[in-house]
Amino acid sequence: MDGMTQTKKQKLPDLKYMRRHSVRKKDQCAALVVGHYCHDQITLHGGETVYSLGGSVSYITNVFEALGIGSRVASKVGPDFLYCSQITHPPEVIEDQKTTEFFADFTQGEERILKAGSICAPIDSMDIPEMDYELGLAVGIACEILPETLQHMVDVARYVVVDVQALIRTIDPETGLVGLRNLDETPFIDMLEDIHFLKAARNEALYIDIEKVRQKTCLIVTEGKNGSRIYSNDREFRIPAFPAIEVDPTGAGDSFLAGFSAGLYQGLPIEQAVLMGNYFGGLAVAQVGIPHFTASQLESMDETRNGVRIEQFPYYSRTALCSN
Repeated sequence: MDGMTQTKKQKLPDLKYMRRHSVRKKDQCAALVVGHYCHDQITLHGGETVYSLGGSVSYITNVFEALGIGSRVASKVGPDFLYCSQITHPPEVIEDQKTTEFFADFTQGEERILKAGSICAPIDSMDIPEMDYELGLAVGIACEILPETLQHMVDVARYVVVDVQALIRTIDPETGLVGLRNLDETPFIDMLEDIHFLKAARNEALYIDIEKVRQKTCLIVTEGKNGSRIYSNDREFRIPAFPAIEVDPTGAGDSFLAGFSAGLYQGLPIEQAVLMGNYFGGLAVAQVGIPHFTASQLESMDETRNGVRIEQFPYYSRTALCSN
């Protein structure tokens, strides 16, 4: 192995290291969450339309608050923002902009049809509150996180967790239809070695070269009722889901990401942190809009996770398999 390859390997998150060291530090803010709040209009499977506060940042800070984890937010809205009374982390209000809005339709089949309306201004590196962070979560929803903004997050956060939708989502300028593009086609592809964890939903994983990405960062793919998978450079885990009655899948991935990040902050092994993410993702789909967590749900969290079987698989590269 040459020196350059060895250097790249050392940048990957070490699963054993994460087990031995909690990321908590009293002199730093626990988490930085970067992404826009938005207005959501959701048409449910039965045809009912609901209006609610949206944006990954809404769901993530909701979980953090339930668990007592402090965070700072970098987000922008327009003066038309409707939900100031529902949030504890105020965004920056841009007077000449409108709040980002999305229209989600779940009546057309298994996959939702998602369209964007107005889109607020991008988040610049200078919009990030100046301090050091244990965790930096890049959770853009409308292409608002720029490459230089993500780089600044790498500079100020000890561990960086990225939702791949922030990197590969596209929005048609005429119809507003939300789509996806291959990660290789984005300017973020060369930043993977500086990202510690990349999360993708099952449909988003189709736009990722898993074999390539897992050599540069730890990839987590959520698979709904089938749980989640962890792909590191030398191991693979399958983490089961928790039983849930799905009412509204909106925000499930965001609640998962928050639970996972909270597990990291608490010093859990990565596979246990993913299991914690699955727990909160399951709670989220059972409610419409931003979920409310009861005291009993939070108190029983550890007990519910105990005894869950986590499968580990050895990793064989395609090159190794072909040579046998």
